[in-house]
Amino acid sequence: MLSYLYSFWAPREEVLTADNVERLVGKCDHEAVARLTELVEVGGGGCWPPRATYEDTWPFCLRPYEAIYHEVAPHMTVAESCLDDEQNRLSIDAFRDRLSTLLSQRIDLDSVEDALLSDERAFPPPAWMGFFACIGFLRHAYRWGVVPIVREAQNELTLTFPEQLQLPWVALQQRYGVTSSGGNLTSNVYANYSEPLTLHFPVNAALPGVHLKTEQWNSRMFYAMEEKAMPMYRLMALSIGRLDTGDSAGTLRALAAAGEILRDVLRFFYDNLKDENLSTPLWMAYTQGFHGWTLDGTDGVEALHLPSAQRNWLNYLREYDIRTKASQRGDAAVVEALEKMVSQLRVWRMGHMRRMMPYEGVPRPERKNMTAGKSVVDADLAPDESAMVEHLKAQLAQRLSETH
Repeated sequence: MLSYLYSFWAPREEVLTADNVERLVGKCDHEAVARLTELVEVGGGGCWPPRATYEDTWPFCLRPYEAIYHEVAPHMTVAESCLDDEQNRLSIDAFRDRLSTLLSQRIDLDSVEDALLSDERAFPPPAWMGFFACIGFLRHAYRWGVVPIVREAQNELTLTFPEQLQLPWVALQQRYGVTSSGGNLTSNVYANYSEPLTLHFPVNAALPGVHLKTEQWNSRMFYAMEEKAMPMYRLMALSIGRLDTGDSAGTLRALAAAGEILRDVLRFFYDNLKDENLSTPLWMAYTQGFHGWTLDGTDGVEALHLPSAQRNWLNYLREYDIRTKASQRGDAAVVEALEKMVSQLRVWRMGHMRRMMPYEGVPRPERKNMTAGKSVVDADLAPDESAMVEHLKAQLAQRLSETH
């Protein structure tokens, strides 16, 4: 009888789950929660990662943009690259002419301008996200003209886009707080997913075999890791809120749960970055290249150009610096828990370096060397593929040193 009564009266250890963490965070009045809420509501259109909607949810005058994607995508990707610059120039110009003609014939700019001022009933946030993906794709398609991308396009330093792609892009820049004239990880990947986890606007529509599978898996890695990490983001916000109220035990429970999720996220990466998902010979040419930019002073593969809600969340975590605050308060247990998470990230970055070397080292004679950190790498830094791999190692080693 006494043991039975004790089961009611004894204090219960808090068990944090994805469901109750969302509820607990919702009750927490803290700047960390405000920044995370901004990420979800503004950066993701109500969900993180976004759950975008497409053509049939857009204002009517915007729907031809998706139809135009379906018409031009099959003409962009080629199975064999051409090494002749003059022939590539003809191909690029022909593709741009095709896209420009369709845009001028089917897009009513006055109606588009009005639609971009619509309220959320006529143009809800998830629909904006899908439109972001569509315009981002069309701008990258116009920028390159052919996939695999070629040096003839890489040599361009400026480019005038059709007004039908410029007008909506300015509105999207203002809405999401981006400055690049090119797309980003949100537009090109996070907002580009239909259920079940399938790219809505694939680059390799004309090559539905291993080329498309590689592209799908590349994007799925990014999307699924964010999806799996979202409960961890909530736990980090909860940890900060609890630390500021002096709840050391509650902070430790939140960090322990966050560490478990981080392990699962990183394990997903390790388990799925393999050649049967992402073809080593095809990844650079048919996946990475399209997401580059190198125009108007904006360099680097699009992943580096984050919308404002993502920047605000990451900058808040960096500036708050929970590990330093815990150390200043003498909370050794919290510091230790954070050190374990940092160690996990360092191991992951080392593994990432090893796994990506074969992908980055594939010879692509039709193009200049290009990485995420610096789209076009100067020939004197990386004159060939082996030198390019060494250059990449140096970049990744620098990032590893910054993980502390």
